[in-house]
Amino acid sequence: MALLVGAGCLIFSAGSALAQGFLLPENPDSPIWRRPPNRQPVQTYRVDKIEVDAAIKDQVATVQVSQTFRNTCSQTLQVRFVFPMPYDGAVDQMTFLVDGDELPGKLMDADKARKQFADYVRRMQDPALVQWIGPGVFQTQVFPVPAGAERTVSLRYTQLLQRNGSMTDWLLPLKPAASGGTPVGQINVSARIRSSVPLTNVYSPTHEVTVKKPNSQTATIKLSQSGKRNLGDMRVMWDVGEDPVPMSLVGYRGERDEDGYFMLLLQPDLPEPSAKDRRRGKHVILVLDKSGSMKREKIEQARNAASYVLDRLKPRDQFELITYDNGVEAYAESMTDADEDTIEDAKDYVSSILAGGGTNIHEALLTALHTASDVDGSPYIVFLTDGRPTVGTVEVAKIVSAAKKANDSNARLLSLGVGHDVNSHLLDKLSANLQGQSIYVSPGEAIDDHVKRLYDRIGAPALTDAKLTITVEGKKRSVRQLYPQDMVDLFSGDQVVVVGRYRHAGDVRIELTGKLGDERKTYTYRSHLPGVSESHRRDAFVERLWAVRRIGSIIDDIDLNGEKPELVDELIALSKKHGVLTPYTAFLADEDVGLNDRRLQQANTRRNLGRLHAESGADAFRQRAAKSLYKTAPRAGAAEEAIADFAMSESSAAGAGGYGRGSIASSAPAAPGLAGGQPAQPAPAGGSAPTSRRDKLRQIEGKTFYSRGGVLIDAEASDEQVAAAEAIEQFSDRYFKLLEELDDKQKAWLAQDDEILFVVKGKAYKIVKAK
Repeated sequence: MALLVGAGCLIFSAGSALAQGFLLPENPDSPIWRRPPNRQPVQTYRVDKIEVDAAIKDQVATVQVSQTFRNTCSQTLQVRFVFPMPYDGAVDQMTFLVDGDELPGKLMDADKARKQFADYVRRMQDPALVQWIGPGVFQTQVFPVPAGAERTVSLRYTQLLQRNGSMTDWLLPLKPAASGGTPVGQINVSARIRSSVPLTNVYSPTHEVTVKKPNSQTATIKLSQSGKRNLGDMRVMWDVGEDPVPMSLVGYRGERDEDGYFMLLLQPDLPEPSAKDRRRGKHVILVLDKSGSMKREKIEQARNAASYVLDRLKPRDQFELITYDNGVEAYAESMTDADEDTIEDAKDYVSSILAGGGTNIHEALLTALHTASDVDGSPYIVFLTDGRPTVGTVEVAKIVSAAKKANDSNARLLSLGVGHDVNSHLLDKLSANLQGQSIYVSPGEAIDDHVKRLYDRIGAPALTDAKLTITVEGKKRSVRQLYPQDMVDLFSGDQVVVVGRYRHAGDVRIELTGKLGDERKTYTYRSHLPGVSESHRRDAFVERLWAVRRIGSIIDDIDLNGEKPELVDELIALSKKHGVLTPYTAFLADEDVGLNDRRLQQANTRRNLGRLHAESGADAFRQRAAKSLYKTAPRAGAAEEAIADFAMSESSAAGAGGYGRGSIASSAPAAPGLAGGQPAQPAPAGGSAPTSRRDKLRQIEGKTFYSRGGVLIDAEASDEQVAAAEAIEQFSDRYFKLLEELDDKQKAWLAQDDEILFVVKGKAYKIVKAK
């Protein structure tokens, strides 16, 4: 990993170009492999492709991996291929092929791997290899990779999977695939799970995977990434059972003097009601904006969306169509049965809708709510608008107050805000007061696609007026700060992710109640919330997921009810500790901001929170869409993934919506369920300068670090700890002694090219460059 003397060739850095498996030199003492003093290594091979195909039967996985390396150096590399063993998994039958020819391989147990990689670190002076001091690895014999050539290494292995409480847990070690931000050309993962009993709650806490269930005992999982920064090891969890509302619980407690955190997965499998039972049918009121701004493509999409909903109504359902511009027009002026003739007539009515005039949101909303008042049950109002109220009552407070007063039918309002001109503040206020949700459609996105996805969900059987009661060791109020805070309705097939905090470990009883048609139902689940000694670090994702949801709730509270000092302080503390940047705390990644400068952080956050006063426009739109993304994030990394994907520059963001220093924008997420479940297709979101900030903020094995003066600083280190940190030179005897004291997760903190300062058990250590 050093400059090739006289040839200008540098071999890869394990920290910048590792793939799922990686290459090590035949002779680490060769000058080719030695890092030049104070020089960053240059990548000499790249990973063009990773293909994974897995077949999983109950708790046994058969995994086939193909990985293509390209030598970008000017001479042949003599290397061996190394593959990390999935954690605590029983792995056997490892077979290696290099370009189709079988190559002998062997398993190195943890002790041998520890000695070998410690030796490599000493001789090659490459900190990236530190993370492999400990875990067992497989490795091949030495083989050549000619200059400019590709080599595809294939391996096949079987693995006995772990159980995590009631869930089966599969880990695919992708973590090194793009360490340091170097993207792999293409990553494709395909897995098929077959179970002897019905599968429930298939969930990935790490990646946005596509899950399909062709039948109750089979699930397919797919992941496809091209040229993206890899997010780390891929993890998939699933449960089994035959309950109509399967529940799965994962708990984590990292510190004895702090709360624990839990994630509860719910995925109802509710029966379709009898066609004779009309009272179990859906009541849907579709309210469409036909003002002048809806001309051309928008009004055509609105017509298509209405027709889609009409085509999927069942005979037992009832509906109404309301359109509005300056005035309000209702198709039937009451709820009407969805029989065949009525549906055809309604579709003909929809085709005649024309756009023109102003936007009378107040009257349209009251008309929908008054229509809903005659319904026996809880109707759904799908309210579409692309602008601000311009006709009739236009004050936000008056519109919200009147709507809340008129909602005597307990209707659920689903607002679709289309484009940047929409009054996003109004829509969020309405959603908060009418048990609903705001869904934002970016300029250029298809309105009808959003409506279709939304109706496909609310058209399923539902457990309405759902309520969760959780007790630990028979005690109520043992859990707190649950998100989503209100369950509202659970739709069949929709996975809902609930997170919360718990005060004490112990046996837990979860009771879910709600109405299925006319019947009151109760579903009960029993499990256990772990203490510190029972918790696994791999489940620390639950804490960060809770932090993301809590941050969304705080921003929502400030947006709807005004700023409070204690909420500002908590927003800063959570964002700093967990490395969850928001449009209001992104300045934490800036080098010149002191991590413990409370007054400066408060001033910056309050100034940025002032942007929430904007009710409409591009900036207001993105802020409310970002807030929704934090509130409903299905995974801890979902919000920042979407922000990084959009990659909007600071200058272009300022031109579009007035972003200031340290801000992050966000586009619209897809429509999540009413109960705060996992979005079906999270849409991209944007950031002011996500690429540069990603280098200034790093999440390394559950710990957040910020770059300050070329040093990665532990986010939880106090100024006193930073000042008193023990300086340890890389690759010194003290360095290797410290490595022996750290666990496998903590070793990864040292596997960086940057100098780093971290705190373990109250003591701070600073790893400095070797002289």
